[in-house]
Amino acid sequence: MPFAYADEHVDAFNQLFRFSRPLYKMQPDRRFLWGLTVCGEDTYACLFTPSNAYATPAMNVQSPEGRRALINFFVGWSLCEWDRCGYDPSMVLRSIVPRLRRNPIPMAGPSTSETASGSQQPVRHMQSKLTYYEIQVHNYDPESQEHTTRQYFANLPMVNADRLFSRHTRCFSGSFTDPSLRCGYDGRVIATSLLKTGWPESNMDISADTRDECHMLRKITRILGGDADLSGRYPTLVCGGRARIDLGNGVMVDDSVQSILAEVDTEVTVHRVHKRLVIEPLGEPLNTVRTVRELIMVLYDAMSAARGTLIDFDFALDIEREATNPTRR
Repeated sequence: MPFAYADEHVDAFNQLFRFSRPLYKMQPDRRFLWGLTVCGEDTYACLFTPSNAYATPAMNVQSPEGRRALINFFVGWSLCEWDRCGYDPSMVLRSIVPRLRRNPIPMAGPSTSETASGSQQPVRHMQSKLTYYEIQVHNYDPESQEHTTRQYFANLPMVNADRLFSRHTRCFSGSFTDPSLRCGYDGRVIATSLLKTGWPESNMDISADTRDECHMLRKITRILGGDADLSGRYPTLVCGGRARIDLGNGVMVDDSVQSILAEVDTEVTVHRVHKRLVIEPLGEPLNTVRTVRELIMVLYDAMSAARGTLIDFDFALDIEREATNPTRR
């Protein structure tokens, strides 16, 4: 914040920071936040990106200029598009009540009943209400340099963003199968893969983005995907890339802090780009472990993987790609 503020104004900003932080966890489709503080005669509008916070100069309601600026702000706020409000238009929350089926997907417990003659008849089960996210995953092919889109159906997040300024990593289990056609009886999408989304620090030039997790997993999938001995040790990339935002008239741009601040006269200090990737295989949660022996085997495999097999691909560096990056010479 480039301005000097009175103590009561600083307290108001601190309060806004505290109350804004949980919104990223409560709203998984939240890309950035707007905030408003009122301190006596002065009103400030605030914009929170994954990298920084920005505030307008004071809009003093006692002056005509301040009142005009505040009214213009409210009008623009009420008429702006969904994505300019901070939400992700490529991510939609849906809720359905699946119909009764005579041949249900197998689930735990008895699924048949006996008639008076002793014959078995399928039981009709009432499915739970299903709430899920329909998410567009933008896939980038570096060879053809083409962008394609696939629809992913995800359960509510397993891992959610919990900081005001960070990568805002979120993880969802799900699949590419429409749950309105096939779903589980526990009110969840039948998951076969993992969707990871986040805002890592990135080079705006995709060809110079040497710490790109999608590129790293794409390379691992290409080189090690056919090795049966390494099956299950490394995640394989199904699809993924930079999320895209439609600016209208068919103009698509990368969803980034820079695109968020496109209409704001300020310098971007930390470049972050919104990325999504779908990976396999999908692991099982620890609460599915049935015996102590099985738990010990899981811990042994995890420790074995930690001795040089697994790596944090968000920060992994492709040495070959780094060597050809002219900005690093």
